[in-house]
Amino acid sequence: MKKILLITGIICGCNVFRFSGQVTTDTLSVQLSDVEINATRTKLYPEMGRILTVIDKNEIERSAVRSIDELLDYVSGLDIRQRGKNGVQADISVRGGSFDQALILLNGINITDPQTGHFNLDIPIQLSDVSKVEILKGSSARMLGPNAFSGAINIITEEGTKPFLKAGLEAGSFGYGEQSVITTFIQKPYTLLSLSHKSSDGYTDNTDFENSNIFLHSKLNSPKFGNIQFQAALQKKGFGANGFYSLAYPHQFESTQTLMAGLRWELIRRNISYHVQSYWRQHHDRFELFRNFEGAPSSYTQHNYHLTDVVGGKFDASVANSWGKITFGIEGRNEHIFSTVLGNEMNKTKPDPYENGINFNHSANRLLGTAFIDYAKIFDRWYVSAGGALSHATAFGTNPYGGFDIAFHPNNMTKIFFSSNTAVRLPTFTDLYYRSPTQISNPNLKPEHSTTWELGACIQQKHWQADATTFYRKGKNIIDWVKEPDSTKWESRNLTEVNAVGLDMNLNYSFSNSFLQKAGLSYSFLQMDKNAENFDSKYALDYMKHKLIATLQHKTVKNCSLNWKLSFLDRAGNYTDFYTQQPVNYQPYFSLDMKGLWEVEKYAVYLDLNNIFDKTYADYGGIVQPGFNFTAGIKWKFK
Repeated sequence: MKKILLITGIICGCNVFRFSGQVTTDTLSVQLSDVEINATRTKLYPEMGRILTVIDKNEIERSAVRSIDELLDYVSGLDIRQRGKNGVQADISVRGGSFDQALILLNGINITDPQTGHFNLDIPIQLSDVSKVEILKGSSARMLGPNAFSGAINIITEEGTKPFLKAGLEAGSFGYGEQSVITTFIQKPYTLLSLSHKSSDGYTDNTDFENSNIFLHSKLNSPKFGNIQFQAALQKKGFGANGFYSLAYPHQFESTQTLMAGLRWELIRRNISYHVQSYWRQHHDRFELFRNFEGAPSSYTQHNYHLTDVVGGKFDASVANSWGKITFGIEGRNEHIFSTVLGNEMNKTKPDPYENGINFNHSANRLLGTAFIDYAKIFDRWYVSAGGALSHATAFGTNPYGGFDIAFHPNNMTKIFFSSNTAVRLPTFTDLYYRSPTQISNPNLKPEHSTTWELGACIQQKHWQADATTFYRKGKNIIDWVKEPDSTKWESRNLTEVNAVGLDMNLNYSFSNSFLQKAGLSYSFLQMDKNAENFDSKYALDYMKHKLIATLQHKTVKNCSLNWKLSFLDRAGNYTDFYTQQPVNYQPYFSLDMKGLWEVEKYAVYLDLNNIFDKTYADYGGIVQPGFNFTAGIKWKFK
């Protein structure tokens, strides 16, 4: 297999890495060069012109969640559509975008899957490894590349200054169990090693799963040579996929394996910063339409097998002076797939390295190169950033995109901003090549394009924070799987136009000297206008229209606290009932979750109660999620 290692830059517009709540803002009391060129780790996006949402370690530990996808469901404007619980499989939508339109990064390295966005959250770490999560809602392609079509999420793993050993045990409903160990070695280089395993019998027939992770993160800080970071990970996952991709087949099964490694280097010299990274990610998938061939017709003789390899690199340099800051760089990424289904037919087959007796007979490859430049400057209380990028991909040609962010800071606590950015996204290998008894692909799909406008404001005081953003996204050639009224098969197609208008609002208050500790309220509204009058849509026409979340954290007895999350969710669209073949509208519902936490210096005991109202609901039509369930756990920390 051809593997190309290209050096390229990471994200332009680096800022100081400071967080004091869910929404962070930069101060105007220092010069731009001081603000943006003194960090040991870069931010996802320069937040002086936008809003960067952050979930910190404290919020993670006190949330009644067991996986990263469940944690992201706390954020307004994000729609986490689960097929199974505990991180089995979920799709993420940012402001109504599809699951293929969000960029996912692990410690700043792109781990987005080119086969399908269904695998973007196959992140080979456990939730307790996570230190922070940065979320940027809205197009950020001009700085982060064409995958950041509707938004970007950066998951940052834990760092420490002292050696420690953590161990955890969990048990819960449906035979759920999890075991985890995390350890750090404070030597040169600093190293974190994490191992975890979790499994469940499943909440209904054919929803059992097993998931194992190994994660290694090592870093070396040198005043002379800069900051060097290395990470490597392995994930093995198998799960019963009851109706995951078609309700007609309740005994589907999927087994995936993810391998990844990445190297990152940062160097800051006065007003110049350099960033270089290279990475490799491999994902293997075995999809069984009939689990273990049970009940399979004679025509079904083989499961589907896929092996994707991604090799990439980035380089950028930033120079900041009194005239502002300019960032420029290049990025390269080679995406390759071997498959029994996806791609063009091969003249010579290739053995599957993970499956005995299986030979790949299809393959596809594409090379994506991007060059970008961005300029930013503060004029008194105004912040301006503008830039553009050019991406070239084999079979899709050259696509330009860019935009600007403008912000006015009346004082150090308030920001009003406006932005306009364009973006492009390439079709996935599944969009282009997948064929099954129920689906027909379209190899002539065009890249998606969009233009997004945002207007918003945020205020950050000592005890409270508030922000509100309204946006309009105009999309062209948006890809969806659709079905004509008289057809039995879904077909991938470019929709002529998909437009979205919406609103995100957040309010957080931190109490002092009270049994109440923190309260939060968030709301998002979305309305989408699509050219889809004469066909049924599998993904793009179902979106979260209203999402309201109220959270409350308070003390009880000594060293014990309770964290409540009340959600109201109202999804637009409908789905076809498998038995009646009639359209069924998604119904709005309330959901209540709670986490009780008792912690002392070396121990923590907790109890999660999920779906306390025992509501019946589905994020995807017909795939009903579990009712009331619980998880209990204990963690030890030794220093």
